[in-house]
Amino acid sequence: MNKYLELVIALIASIGGWQFVRYVLNINSNRRISAAEAFREEYKALIEDYQRVQNEVDKQAEKLDKYDRMIDDLYKRVRKLEDEKMSLINEKLILKDENNKLRLALKEAEKHICLQPDDKCLKRLNDNVKCRLVGLLRGAYTEDHPGAILTDDDMKKGVTENGKDNGIPEEPREGEQP
Repeated sequence: MNKYLELVIALIASIGGWQFVRYVLNINSNRRISAAEAFREEYKALIEDYQRVQNEVDKQAEKLDKYDRMIDDLYKRVRKLEDEKMSLINEKLILKDENNKLRLALKEAEKHICLQPDDKCLKRLNDNVKCRLVGLLRGAYTEDHPGAILTDDDMKKGVTENGKDNGIPEEPREGEQP
């Protein structure tokens, strides 16, 4: 048996003896070292993935900020256009109100037209007054109304200058009432 023991020791010595003994004695610590190295590699891979994802998140955040600025600019433009629209609507309402006032003033002036002017009337009225007969006397009415009936000759004409019937017969019929 001594021979066998010497043979085993010689065999172990030829393979590297002391290294084999150290390996057998340190098997548990070798397992922990290899587990720690595996964990380190896994951790390194996780860190790389995290950094990659973080970079993508940063890029998306930059895009989102860019879109937010664009949307804010669009909202500012929309508000500006709405303000312009409201000012135009207000201006339209003001003009409509002014137009209605002018129409009312015109109707009021038409009610107070002087139909029988005399010398006192001409002295009393200025040039801007709406008076048909004053306009007739000054010659302004015939410029605006070329087909107007102003004289007896115009009364006898049954047709105006443009060829349409003005509703007045050519010869007055005696004894008939309108």
